Amino acid sequence: MKKILFISRHKHDRYDDQSVELTYWYGVFEKLNYEVIYQDAKNINWKTFYKQVADYNPDYIFTFDVNAERVEMKNFNTLREIGKLYLIQTDMIKCYHIAKLWFPYIDGIINYEGLLDRCIQDGLPENKFLKIRWGFNPNTMVFNQSENKEGIYHYGGLHGGRHELLINLKNKYNIDVSVTNDINYQQVKQYLQNSKYSLSFSMGSTLERRELKGRVIEIPAHSVMLSETAPDIELYYDETEYINFEDLSELSEKIKYYDNNTEEYLKILHNGKKAIWGRNTIYHEMNQLLPKIDDDFNPIDVKELLKENYKDYYYE
Repeated sequence: MKKILFISRHKHDRYDDQSVELTYWYGVFEKLNYEVIYQDAKNINWKTFYKQVADYNPDYIFTFDVNAERVEMKNFNTLREIGKLYLIQTDMIKCYHIAKLWFPYIDGIINYEGLLDRCIQDGLPENKFLKIRWGFNPNTMVFNQSENKEGIYHYGGLHGGRHELLINLKNKYNIDVSVTNDINYQQVKQYLQNSKYSLSFSMGSTLERRELKGRVIEIPAHSVMLSETAPDIELYYDETEYINFEDLSELSEKIKYYDNNTEEYLKILHNGKKAIWGRNTIYHEMNQLLPKIDDDFNPIDVKELLKENYKDYYYE
């Protein structure tokens, strides 16, 4: 059995809750027959850590960009004497200026947004550029099913003009949206599960471009997703699996329509869940990613793995 060392933040800075890194990746490699140790990046004593890693002797080391300083990157580079080192970068476009500093110290960069040409220009070999889609992680993202669905929910930051959009939605169209910030992930899932719809806006924090957010592979597992037009969303869903909108007027019209057409609403709810479990899990992505990292990895039957390990939640 091959070994993996997974280095990430374990907690959010703002409150006592699991990190986004763990939310999206925890428990995945174990189901694929790797032995895994998780290390909190904030609690590394480099004087003793190297020996601990050498004793464990991992084949692969995965780490996230946690705003590391360059000297820390050099420390990470020493780990390459033991196992192959891969950086997982979740916000490639916004944080490219940091990501490129890692290029001399890693065996590959796993990312969601691209920028292949820029990476090559800055010295990263093309075979070290590993782009994947967002993937639903059944180890952390599932929640007990609820039939009591009402209202519209939005979670996450209110940057990118979202605060103003929600105010206009209320004042101009009389549509209320429940908003939460700084709550733990268990609470987020409960809100999602109890909501009839959940909003996903796509404008970035700098108001310069639209971005595909990771919540696109969370929301449809729980409620119907109302998504502002976003790049590449068609790679995840078709028009029968979520509700797309260009502006608040269209959003308002579609909410009213589906509120008055329950059967059509339920079809989208069903289709969205089916799309999550049928093609949008992290295991579907691992089937594409791991053969590029581990020559011995054989693609798995994702459907059978999901049915065997998540039978209380699996949806088809």
